[in-house]
Amino acid sequence: MLIKVLIAVVLLGASLGAAPYPVVPLAQVATTKRTHVCTSGLVTYVRRQMDGDRHITLDNGHVKVVAEIIPQIPLPVPTKGDRIQVCGITRFDQWHRWPEIHPVTSWCAIGAAAC
Repeated sequence: MLIKVLIAVVLLGASLGAAPYPVVPLAQVATTKRTHVCTSGLVTYVRRQMDGDRHITLDNGHVKVVAEIIPQIPLPVPTKGDRIQVCGITRFDQWHRWPEIHPVTSWCAIGAAAC
């Protein structure tokens, strides 16, 4: 059921051409009280993990946030150097000690017509 809801959110956000969640600056992702946000930054790192997740590091020059695309919500993977907006669920990864958007429910290239 959760996957169906997440897919519906992705499709709804894409069809509206707008962020499905409130937009929060990258620097505030770690401290926001919101559980679902959109944020943006420069992709500086992309890597496939052993569990099939794709780690994408977003950077604004001062702050980095990891966004994770999971196999259960198949999305295209951005390329290093892309400037993107990601939307999803905020978390703090205790193991790695970094803020995350995990899972990413949608993303778009900044400047694209649908973003």
